[in-house]
Amino acid sequence: MNKAGQNAIQFCIYSYGLYALYLLLECIDFLSLLHTPEPGFHPTYDIVHVSFFIIELIVYASLTLGFIMLYNHGDKKPLTVVILVLTITIIRIIMIYYLYWFSEPKVHFVPYIYKKSNEFSGIARRLFLPFQIIFGIICTWIWLNIFRRSTSNDLSSETKTII
Repeated sequence: MNKAGQNAIQFCIYSYGLYALYLLLECIDFLSLLHTPEPGFHPTYDIVHVSFFIIELIVYASLTLGFIMLYNHGDKKPLTVVILVLTITIIRIIMIYYLYWFSEPKVHFVPYIYKKSNEFSGIARRLFLPFQIIFGIICTWIWLNIFRRSTSNDLSSETKTII
């Protein structure tokens, strides 16, 4: 298969996998502060709030494994890759919009945890969330071009056999 297409899927693996790793670190940090809070500090969240992050961690670990399976599949159909990556990217755009921009934190369905869990926390969301969308769009574009080339090659070979 095309090396550019493989590299595009690989970057999707990295963006989702690193975000899942970040969520794992954040969940561990939240749980450790629930278990043994620092002196004079009490958390503004409970285990139910952390469970939303754990669910998000499970979802992104699953998406990462799905991209790894897609990457290692030998006989990829370009149109299938385009539809799959485009669907995941659109769902990710909707999730980012809903979770971060749609509503105010006080009426938000998913509870916010009002603390900076670690020094990497502020950078991670601003870095990984746009990269997932950007890499998804790039991967879709590359595989769409691969699909167009394979379709035009099939049409030209059919024309040659007819003539």
